[in-house]
Amino acid sequence: MLNLNLRQILRKLTLFLFLFVFLHFSLWGQDEFLPTIEDTLSPVDWLYAGPFSVGAREGIVGVIKNMENFRPQEGQKHPSILSQGGWVEWKKVRIDSLGWVSLEYENVWWDTLMDIYGVAGILDAGYAYTEFVNKDRRRALVIAEKVGSFYLNGKRYRGDPYGHDFVRTPVILEEGTNRVLVSLSGYGDHRFKFNLVPAPAPVMLIRKDATLPDIIEDEKDWLWAGIAILNTTEKRLKDVQLSIGDGELFNENEITVSDIMPFCIKKVPVEIEISKPIVGLDTISIPVKVSYQDHFFEDRLSLRIRKSEGSFKITFISQIDNSCQYYAVLPPRDYDPQKKYALIFTLHGAGVEASGQVDAYKQKDWAFVVAPTNRRRFGFDWQDLGRLDALEVLDLVKKEFPIDTNRVYLTGHSMGGHGVWHLALAHPDLFAAAAPEAGWSCFQLYIPWFLQKSYLFAEPQQIAIRDMSLREDFTPNFIENALNLPIFIYQGGSDDNVPPVHARLFAGLLENLGYEYQYKELPGKGHWFEVDTVNHIVCVDDPELMEFLKAKTRNPYPKHIIFKTTNIGQNNKNYWVEIDKQENPFFESQIETEIKDSRIEINTKNISQFTIYLSDQLLPYGKIFISINGKEIPYVFKSSRKLTFSKIGNKFQMRELEHRGLKKTSQFYGPIKQAYFSPFILVYGTRGDSATTELLLHQARLEAARWWKRANGFAEIIPDTEVTKEIMDEYNLILFGGPDENFITHKINNRLPIRVKDGEILFGRKRIKQKQMGMEFIYPNPLNPERFVFVHEGNDWEGLKLSDFYTAIYSGAGLPDFIIFDDRVKQKGWAGVICAGFFDSDWQIDEKLLYLKE
Repeated sequence: MLNLNLRQILRKLTLFLFLFVFLHFSLWGQDEFLPTIEDTLSPVDWLYAGPFSVGAREGIVGVIKNMENFRPQEGQKHPSILSQGGWVEWKKVRIDSLGWVSLEYENVWWDTLMDIYGVAGILDAGYAYTEFVNKDRRRALVIAEKVGSFYLNGKRYRGDPYGHDFVRTPVILEEGTNRVLVSLSGYGDHRFKFNLVPAPAPVMLIRKDATLPDIIEDEKDWLWAGIAILNTTEKRLKDVQLSIGDGELFNENEITVSDIMPFCIKKVPVEIEISKPIVGLDTISIPVKVSYQDHFFEDRLSLRIRKSEGSFKITFISQIDNSCQYYAVLPPRDYDPQKKYALIFTLHGAGVEASGQVDAYKQKDWAFVVAPTNRRRFGFDWQDLGRLDALEVLDLVKKEFPIDTNRVYLTGHSMGGHGVWHLALAHPDLFAAAAPEAGWSCFQLYIPWFLQKSYLFAEPQQIAIRDMSLREDFTPNFIENALNLPIFIYQGGSDDNVPPVHARLFAGLLENLGYEYQYKELPGKGHWFEVDTVNHIVCVDDPELMEFLKAKTRNPYPKHIIFKTTNIGQNNKNYWVEIDKQENPFFESQIETEIKDSRIEINTKNISQFTIYLSDQLLPYGKIFISINGKEIPYVFKSSRKLTFSKIGNKFQMRELEHRGLKKTSQFYGPIKQAYFSPFILVYGTRGDSATTELLLHQARLEAARWWKRANGFAEIIPDTEVTKEIMDEYNLILFGGPDENFITHKINNRLPIRVKDGEILFGRKRIKQKQMGMEFIYPNPLNPERFVFVHEGNDWEGLKLSDFYTAIYSGAGLPDFIIFDDRVKQKGWAGVICAGFFDSDWQIDEKLLYLKE
């Protein structure tokens, strides 16, 4: 009996020990992380090589073929067209006392290059390499200022090319020797910093990147803030807690942040509640804390206290990606909320904050001054996401303040001046007048692209596809759209940043068309004029320019309209005319309408369906005649209504055709970048082995970091196994991995016009047989055609690694609906493109709309 009891006791004790060990190690796996380095590590000795010629807005150098495994030696040589003699070699350099690594390029005739080729000739790239020894495997945060990208032990990361001083990149340092290869580019500043610092906590806040509102003195309110949270660990963190407020001046608000993937950042919106009015202060700090289980990180955020009669920032939640953004407001002098006011909508230049932009203006008694952000100080050049940010803010301001919508004036300086040309010619019906100040025309003319590897090596048919994607941003081509938009062009005659040729080009085009414009060039003035008086910077707030704007009122019903576009997904409407469908997507379309008495004359080009919105503001009720391309249609006009005309055969009829299946519309058009124009989720594949899953997660991580740094955005990353019907109903899916690597891609693969099968790429009825191909394409999600999928995949391991080579998250990317390429793109740009083009109006492959390398 005793032996039986002893055996039972031993059995229970063994079970208890087993459960103890199991739970201990399970919990250890959840709570314990790889240790962080203890002190800052700044590599002292480096090798460097350069400069190398690089084309504007391309970034392809083509010197180092295998960046992942490259280990240079002192004295190793590379060809360079910038250096006298045609060669450069790897040399030694040490960091200076301030921590900068300066690359001294000798034997380069910079002035001669500048004289012959302009700024495009001195745009260059360089590399630096170092090795250091670490005693064991550890976590660290990299601060890489003025660095475009870097490789650590063969793994690629994004740097901080603008030197924002808030970018922190979590990495793992291996035991023993660690290798770092840095790349940087620019127009003369050949310095960078590269430091590794300890991770202060498993999860931390990045205070310097907080998007914060201003508090209006003596007001209580809920205000949005955007807080960047960084997972510094190699593990997925669930149920991270974020709290803000002190329980006194600010009510404490705590939210649960959805999962943050390993080494990922997520900038989340959170509400700040002011519990009592604040007076007599210029700034106030508010505590903020982020925690995970027993780990936490605390900091304080400084908010400005502003008087209601002065300038201030307003935050909001963007409908594009559910992120927190802001815009700046300078209210009218002696503001009366019962009155209607004009709106001066001003776009800032590169490197300028929106809050600084409005402070450059004198307060007006007749207008609000409002500045959107372009998502960041550099952002998107007011194209793509920058344009959408401006339009979103414009809509918000019209709802928030008493704005006379017929007295909205668009203006901006430098990059903002380019934004004026871009927005005004894409959306001319929104504004009463426009005033570009020192505004450049387009990328191709501002800093010419002739040194791009794509232009040097690609076939004309290859590069033509990219140029079709970019055509919507080529502003001089759309100058006819300014028929009903008065323009004041303002330019410094000695501007060496944006040369006067841009302003003169537009003035000449407007003069030839006979459009209303005024041109003012100030001899001897440069790019940014000195402050004339307190709070008055003449180059953005010229009195003559302001008087020109003030005198203009928009006519919402002009009798004569010209509207030209290549991308109806950008905009398809001008006043009372809409282009519903193009015959050939991304080719130039134009519609011209003119009302003469009871007759509407319409002429079209590359349009298969359009709509006009008739009103008694345009013409009187009664019998009218509508002439389309010379063919007349009688109509009895009895009430305001819309009329849709569809092309059947070679003539238009007054009817809207029923369409079955997929159709390109203005809201659902492409190209690839449109996947980011509405809420999206990054989905990495887990169907492959662990190495494949880690590769795809890292690709998603790089894309999320790019979205954060470039678009100040909110990006969610999830594995393919967690995509639900609800997610597919609400979000575009950015898919990383093909059918062998990603469960979602596998599920929809047979319903896609481009797909991978047995190592081949099936492209419509064609098979592309080649090793190491990557591809990217956008398409309506077969599981929910009201949302997009944007697929990154490859036909083998090397192709998969290549599949995120091209990104749409910057202006001037030029990506079409689909692109298939091999590793030659790393050296020769678009010369490495095998196939690229656009789907037709039915989202099908059309050989007239693509390039295919035979």
